[in-house]
Amino acid sequence: MAFEELYAETIVHVPNANVRELDPFNKVIKTAAGDFRFDDAILMGHHTAAEPVWKMGAIGKNAEGKFTNWAAVHPEFYNLRDDPQVYVIGDSVGTVSPQFGHYPKSGHVAQRMGKSVASYIAQQARGNQPEPVIIDNLCYMLVDPERLEAISVQFDYKKASDGTLLQTQIDDNDRRRLLWDEDLRWYGLMMDDLVAG
Repeated sequence: MAFEELYAETIVHVPNANVRELDPFNKVIKTAAGDFRFDDAILMGHHTAAEPVWKMGAIGKNAEGKFTNWAAVHPEFYNLRDDPQVYVIGDSVGTVSPQFGHYPKSGHVAQRMGKSVASYIAQQARGNQPEPVIIDNLCYMLVDPERLEAISVQFDYKKASDGTLLQTQIDDNDRRRLLWDEDLRWYGLMMDDLVAG
């Protein structure tokens, strides 16, 4: 709704438009959904785990034996499935749930994972079995800089009776200043936490 109401004349969203060819000199992108002229364009390649994860052989494989492009980790402890002393966090983490697949690739998730892993390492150093920490995720989108309005999406996680992780998504599409202010507050808390350690 924010795109349609605020940016319909500025940004064109074309789903399922796999890029086939790019002509930067004539500013044309040829895609599966047709050819598009552009003034400015941002092209992103396929996402994959970071290079060190590939180099250490931590990439998972699917049922057909093909690489998943993401680290195969325990869904709660983030250690490699075949090496409990090696942890991978953040965007490189692979599928953690049959219900929702990957955690969102966000700084909020990476920060939560990092704190969880620090806690697991500290617990092990004291000779204790680590207790899993179920993380959360919160994402604000600052959609209207003139009115200082934002929207948000929250992801809550819990363990099912069979031990798998379940995700509940809560969308707040009511654009308003309160969410803009909450985002700036959240950012401040993240920076304080980063500096304080």
